Order: sequence, then structure tokens, then C-alpha cells
Amino acid sequence: MPQINRILLVRTTFMLPTMMRRLLLLVFLAGAAAAHGQAPFSHTTPQSVYADSRGLFDRALYSPAAEGFAQVLQQVDAQTDLAEQAAFFKAICAVRLLNRDAGDQVLAFLDAYPSTARRKEAVLEMAEYSFNRRKYSDARDWLRRLDGLYLPKAERAEVQFKLGYSHFLLEEYDLARPQLAAAKATKYPIAASAQYYYGHIAYLDTNDVTAMENLEPLQNHEEFGMVVPYYLAQIYARQGLDDKLLKLGESLLKNATAKRTPEIAKLIGQSLFKKKRYPEALPYLAMHRDLGGKMSADDYYQLGVVNAQTGRYKEAIQALNKIPSNVGQVSEFGLYLLAECYVKEGQLEEALNAFKAVSERAKDPVILEESSFQAAKLTYKSSSPFGDAIDMFKRFLSDFPQTEHRREANEYLANLYITSKDYGRAMEAIVQTGMGTMAMREAYQRVAYFRAVECFQISDWSGAQEYFNKSLGYPQNLTFVALSHFWLGELAYRKGDAQEALAQFESFLKTPGSYTLTERPTALYNKAYCLYKLDRLEDASAAFRVYLQDAKGKDRKIEDATLRLADLYFLLGKHALAQEYYEKSVRLDPKGRYAGYATFQQALCLGLLNKDVKKMEVLQRLSITSNEQDAYGGKYCSEALYELAQTHLRRGENAEAEHDFLAYIRMVGGSERARRAALNMAIAQRNDQRLDAAISTFQEIVNKYPGTPEAREAITTARSVYDEANRIDDYLTWVQGIDFAQVRASELDSVAYMSAYDKYASSKFEEAMSGFDRYMKRFPDGFFTVKANHYAGESARRLNKPDEALAYFRKVTQAPVGEHHINAWTWILRIVSARKNADEMLIAAESVLALSDDASLLREANVAMMRGHQALKHLEVAYGYSEVVAADERNSPEIRTEAKANVARDAMTMAMGQRARKADFLASWGEDSINGAEWQWITKSLSAYGDLKKNGPAVLQAEASYYEALILYLYGSHTASNEEIFWLIDNLPGQGEWRFKALLILAHNYAALDDVFQANYTLDFIIAENFIAETVEQAKVFQAILNSPAEDAAGPDEETISEMPTLP
Repeated sequence: MPQINRILLVRTTFMLPTMMRRLLLLVFLAGAAAAHGQAPFSHTTPQSVYADSRGLFDRALYSPAAEGFAQVLQQVDAQTDLAEQAAFFKAICAVRLLNRDAGDQVLAFLDAYPSTARRKEAVLEMAEYSFNRRKYSDARDWLRRLDGLYLPKAERAEVQFKLGYSHFLLEEYDLARPQLAAAKATKYPIAASAQYYYGHIAYLDTNDVTAMENLEPLQNHEEFGMVVPYYLAQIYARQGLDDKLLKLGESLLKNATAKRTPEIAKLIGQSLFKKKRYPEALPYLAMHRDLGGKMSADDYYQLGVVNAQTGRYKEAIQALNKIPSNVGQVSEFGLYLLAECYVKEGQLEEALNAFKAVSERAKDPVILEESSFQAAKLTYKSSSPFGDAIDMFKRFLSDFPQTEHRREANEYLANLYITSKDYGRAMEAIVQTGMGTMAMREAYQRVAYFRAVECFQISDWSGAQEYFNKSLGYPQNLTFVALSHFWLGELAYRKGDAQEALAQFESFLKTPGSYTLTERPTALYNKAYCLYKLDRLEDASAAFRVYLQDAKGKDRKIEDATLRLADLYFLLGKHALAQEYYEKSVRLDPKGRYAGYATFQQALCLGLLNKDVKKMEVLQRLSITSNEQDAYGGKYCSEALYELAQTHLRRGENAEAEHDFLAYIRMVGGSERARRAALNMAIAQRNDQRLDAAISTFQEIVNKYPGTPEAREAITTARSVYDEANRIDDYLTWVQGIDFAQVRASELDSVAYMSAYDKYASSKFEEAMSGFDRYMKRFPDGFFTVKANHYAGESARRLNKPDEALAYFRKVTQAPVGEHHINAWTWILRIVSARKNADEMLIAAESVLALSDDASLLREANVAMMRGHQALKHLEVAYGYSEVVAADERNSPEIRTEAKANVARDAMTMAMGQRARKADFLASWGEDSINGAEWQWITKSLSAYGDLKKNGPAVLQAEASYYEALILYLYGSHTASNEEIFWLIDNLPGQGEWRFKALLILAHNYAALDDVFQANYTLDFIIAENFIAETVEQAKVFQAILNSPAEDAAGPDEETISEMPTLP
């Protein structure tokens, strides 16, 4: 029952006329006073005593009268009429005197005289006595004794009211109702009181129609007019009669007492609330709260709503926060509104927590769906490491498959996948959203393109091709159309399909808008190379010229294109143009890696243009030029000297030729070309008729290089010189002493070899390999054994028989170093590299590095050295090669990225040593300090990781970020370390392994910052997700350490523990 009702009931007793109550009190006081001064009875007969006592009774002197009536009863027989009258009045005196045994005396009288005519009077007297003393249970029982007795109508009405009122106060409403109904149906004054209480019972029973019928007529009643409006206000509120309530409420509020004001204000505010007149409702609902009104969950909710609707979000938050969590829909709607208010105030983390709480407990399907969606959206916008927006949106779409937010959720999901670089799932989300809009088709095109690039970066060529084509399937954005063609061209070129590459590059160049893309120069450059690969030399030269005209700035490709254009003109026989562009190439970078080659080729062109003098000047300068950057290791310095000697020889300048050939031999040692230079030097000597010198030179060639083609040629050529010198006998003697000079055997040897070689030249590799095998079996020490092994290995390689190829190439490398050694070692390197045989890889790579001066082969060998030493954990050596590979811009981006990753990892491993393998590495770090040398390695590692973080694929970015966070932790920069971890979580959410490893560091950072709660929260999250078993175990170990009490920790003093105060 509302407080106002209880107050009214306490105040209200039986509505007897006020004058009657006052008169009763005066009679009682007067009787008491008279009794005090009354003289003793002067007569002794029972009749006289009775008469005196009646006189006293009539004068309300009940105490002496009672004594007289008692005296009479002692003097007369109990069965006499006088005794009956005396007993009646004695009992009434007890009632009037409010004696405690008055009821017993009345009952004794009724029992002694069951048929007395005084029964009604006695019962009425006792009922009045109990009623006035508020003993309503006794009053009820006495009033019931009147049943069957005759009562006048007025008296009957009063009895019915008293009985009904007694039942009312005893909460016996079903018994009260008919008595009050009978009383209110009369025309006596008591009817108004009966009507009020009858209406009140209807109010309590929520029988509002009956209540209004009975209470509304009493609004102006003298006795009830001040009370009735309060009940009517509550009835109007229950019935939704807001207009009536508002009309009544203002006047009520003006006249209300302090106790009633809060509840009236609440009723008015609620009516205005239901009418959605929120600005008007606000002051009333606030008044109810501020004046101490009892606040229910509904009250706080309504106050929250009106504050929110009027833009007072902070006040709304205060109100809504006081709604308990266990009051059904009010809790659900209140918590949902609270979350919305947090959003309005920009408190997104609090809003997220509120929406999540609603989504976990809501029963209302609409609230459940909306809160789940809003929680997912806020997780998307927040940087919390404990919320996975992807999972939340996926769960939302699973839980609410028919949601109207499906499209929007899929768009968020697609953006999340794009942000996390999980482009495959992003494409799935876009497809789920539907491709009906241009925006979705363009999103699909963009995501497919990025997925293709991702595949390209990890050398998944087939995957890259598939996704580039999918991107082209939705040609919404011409930029991505052009870029897809560009990268498809790159893919085709890498696969060796120059024709397809050319078509894709041309498609790129024809796509509108490609002119402004940074890839355009590269596309022109690559197109030219495709034409070159297709032997369309004229077209290739034209394409290179277009590229050079279009290229701007400092780009290494400009130098390369200039050199390639010169080569093309050289191949096309356009020697003047070739010479011009070779010269331009040198001017672009006089100390460049290919300056030596270009200068040499320029000299050749001058010779072909019959400009020998100019040619020899160029060759002379080149022969004495030193360039540490030369891609060919200075090869063309010696080549220039050889060509200079050859030019002198051709021009008949034999002395100069001899001089230069001798200088060349001294420069290059025992190479194949040195042997050829010696032969040419002998020819120059013969041309100058220095026959003995020529013969000595021939003999030196045979002795120094026995069995070589040059030695055999020296034997053949020397014959004519001996003859010209008249020394033929010396020749015969000399030849007989040479064990490899049998002419017939060599002829047979040559026939067998050439038979196999002809099949090789015709690309009949299977037959060629068999022919070479037969040759080597027949001539195990044959003249062409090395060549036979080489071409047999080439045949096996082309037949995709790596084992056989490896065996042949190894036999080549076992012979003295010759023209085929470099190729043999190169293919040995490639085969063992594919098999990841680190030891053999290193042997082959070292041999290639020792023998070759070809820049591309040197790069390949360096990569193999890096990978081999990396596999064998030779970290310092691997680190050195990784630096070389990473620094070489001509290596592919993927290989350079691999090298940079090796540099970063090897340096970090050498810095950390074995300490990083300890299970409690992070927790015990303070025991192991880092020395200066180790910090140097860490600096190198972080530098490499920094580059990977900017330009590497997602997984390496995550690894780099993790190690930056780790080093900041070890250095004691815990806040900076946390910021780095949050960067990783925000920007690379798809890298789960590094994310959870980083979260473990986050927990250690929190612990170091004395934020044990956040540390434990983070560890709980790691353990609950159970993503990496090792990390989970480390988290458990650290949590046990973190939460273990100190050895000297004392328990709390019981006397100091106070009870937590409860909320109001």
C-alpha cells in the first residue's frame, strides 16, 4: 500500500461527530469528580440502594453507582428483576469507567440473564467501548452479536458502518465490503463515511471504476475532501487517465504537505512521460527524487529517459546507473538506453561494456539484436585488445540471420577484414553483403586486388593471378583495372610468358587514367623487355625509347633501359645508334656497375664503324680504369686490353699487339682467354718474322696447358712456323714427345662427340643424353669428356631429371677449370637449393662466387650463401650475407624482404642468446642485464625490423612490432611498449600469433606499472582464448607469480574490517 494511504489510515478512526466525543469525555470526568465527593448510601434496603445508584448513574457518577449496584446484588436473589437490573448497570458502569474487566462483566451479565431485554443495550455498549478503544477485533465480535436483534434504521446503519470499518482495519475486505455497501445505501450521515471506505477498498483491490464512482462524489466533502484527491490521482495514473490526472495534479501539488509532494510530483511526471512530453515531465520526476521520494527501478528509468530526451546525457547516465540488473525488462531497456547515453557523451568504452552486458542478458528480441549489433560496432571503433570485432560481427550474423542490419554488418566485416589484411574473408563478407550496389562491386574489386598483391608478395603466383582476374571481373575503378593488368603482366613475365606479359602491359597502358599512375614508367620498361624476349627487336628498341622519353627523376631503370637500347641497336646492326646510347649510358653513371661493359661495347661499335683510332683510345682508357662497383668484377678492363691487342694485330701493329697480349696474360693468369692470347702473341711474333720467339711461345703453351684446345692448336700452327724456320726435325722431335698429339684418335673422338652434340643442338635431349653416355663410355679420357658431361647434364636438366643432371655437372666440376665450370656449378647450386641441402648449397655457392663474374649469378650465389648459413645456424655468417642480399636493389622484393627478416632475426638472436629460451624469460629479465655488444646487435635488429614494419607483409610487420614492444619492455619503457602493442592490435588484428605473444608482454608491462588488475585481466584473456599453448602456459606461470602473496604478508585485522555501506 502506498505511503500516502498508510498515513491516511493511521489518521482516520471512526467518524463520530466531534461534539459527541467531547461530551463523553466531559461526562466521564464529571462522574469521576462527583464520585470522589459522594456521601455514603443513606438507606439500606436494596430498592433504595438501587434507586440511589440509578441516580448516580444518570448523573454519570459511575464509580459510586457501581458500588451501589454491587451492594444490591449482594442483598437480593440473583433471579429477581432487581438483581438483573443491578447487574446490567454495574456492567455498564464498568464499561463507562473503561475498566479492564468490563467485557467480562458484560459477558457475565449476558450469560446470567440470557433472555434479558437489556441484551441489545449491553452489546451496543460493549461494541462502542471496544470501537472507541480501537480494539477492532473485539468490536467486530460484539457487533456481530447484534445479528437477529431489532435495530432502528439509523442505529442499524451505524452498526453496519462500524462492523464494516472494523473489518476494513483488520484487512478483512471481503467481509467489510457488504457492511459498508449497506451503510452507504442509507440516507443517514454515516453513509458518506461508508462510501469513502467502500471506495477505498475498491482502490486497494484496483477496482478503479468502482473506486472512482465512490470517491469522486466526495472530492468536496468536509471530512474527506482533503484526502480523496490523492487516491483519485493514483487511480487516474493506473487507468491511464492522464488528462484527468494532470488537471487534478497541479491543484494537489499546490496544497500538498511535504510528505505528499514527492509522490504527487511523480504521478504528474509519469503522466507527462506517457504523453511523451519529456521536457515538461523532467522537473516533476526530478522533484520526486530530490524531495526524497522512494525511487523504484521504473522511476530511475523514466528519469533517465526524460534526461536523455532533453539532451541531458550525464544526468541520464546517473539515473540509469541506479537501475538494478535483476528487474526484467526495465533493466534491459535501461541498460540499453544507458549505452546510448554513453555514446552521446563520447564514452565509447563504457558504452561498449553496457551494450555487451545487455546482449548477454536481454530477453527482449529487439533489444537483444540491437545491443549485439551496437556492441559489435563499438568494438570495431575501439582499440580494446580484448574485443574481437570480427568474431562479434560473425556471431551477430549467425544469431540474427534475418536482421535488417545484415548489409551494414557485412560492410563492417568487410572493412575489418580489409583492415586486418584478411582479404580472403573480406571478399566472402562482401559477397554475403551482395554485389547489387556499385559500392559493393567496387569494394570487391579493391579487396580482390589487395588479396592478389598479398599472394604476389609471398610468391603464390597462381593465387595472385586468380585474384587479379577476379578484380578485373568488376571493373568499377579504372585505377584497380590498370593495376591488375600491370601485375598480371609481371606474373606472366616471371613465368616466362612474354607474349601474355606484353598483352597485359599494353592493357595497362591503354586503360584510362594509367598515365598518372606511378607504375606507368615500369610498365613501359617491362613492355620493352617483353618485346626483347619475343625477339621483336625493332619494336623493343622503339619501346625502350618511349620509356626513356617518359621516364623522369633518378631511376636505375633509366640507366638499364639506355644500356638495353644500345644493345638492341647493336644486335640490329645500327652501330652508330648503338655507339651513341652506349656513350649515354656511361655518361649517366661513369662509375656505375655497367660502365665498363658499356664502354667496351662502345669501342666495338667504333670499330665496326671503322673508327679504329677512336676505338683504341676508348679501349686504352678502359684497360687502366678501376671501378670497385663494376658488376663484372673489372672483367671489361682485361677484355678491353685483349680487344686492343686484337685490333693492333688486325692492323698489322704486331709489336703493340704482342705487348698488349703479354699484359693481358699477366692480368688474367691461366684463364682460357689467356691461352688464346698466348696463341695470338705467337702469331704476332711470327708476323714480325720473330720465328724463334714464336716457336718458344708455342712450346710454352703446350707445356703450360697440355691437352687444351689451345695446346692442340699450338701444335698445328707451330708446324708452319718450324718449317718456315727450317727446323722441321725439331718439330717432329717435339711432337713425338707430346702424349696427346695422336691425330687419328682425336678424329674418332671428335666424330663420336659431334654425333651426340648434333642431337643436343636439335633439342632431342633424351637421345643426346644417351649419345653422350656412349661417348664417355667409349672414350673415358676423350678430348671432349668435359663438354660431354656438361651437355649431358644440360639434357638431363631439360628433361627434368635433376638427379642425373646433378651427377653430370659434378663430373664437370671435377675436371680442370674450363669454360663449363661456371654453368655446372650454377645448376648444381639451383638443384641442391631446391632440395634445401644446406651443406651442398654452400659448396656450390662458394664455387660460383669464386669462378663467375656475372652479376646475376653472383646475386644468386649470395642468396644461397645466406640461406645455407641460415639453415645451419651460422648466424654471424648468415647475417653478413643477408646484409649483402638486402642491400642489392637488383634482387627481387621478396628476396630482399627475406634477407631483411634474416638480418632482424639473426641480430636479435645474437643479442638475446640463450636467455630468450628460458620459460620465465620476461619475468626474470631484470636478473640478466644486456651488455654493450648485445645492445649493438639489438640496434641493428630494430633498424631492420623498422624497415619491415613500413614495407613488409603483414606477418613481418606484426613480428617487427612485437620485437619493438619487447625491447621497450626490456629497456623499462613500459608505457611506450604498451602503445606499440596497441598499434599491433589495431593495425594487424589478423596476426593472431604475434597478437597473443604481445599481450603477454602487455601483462608484464601492467605488472611493472603496478596495475595488477589490468595485468590479471590480460592474462585471463590469454588463458581463456587458448590461442597458443606455450603462451597460455607462460601466462599461467606469470599469473601464479603475480598473485602469490609476499612471505611476510599479514592477514587483515578483524577489528578494522567495516561493513561495506549499501547503496541508497
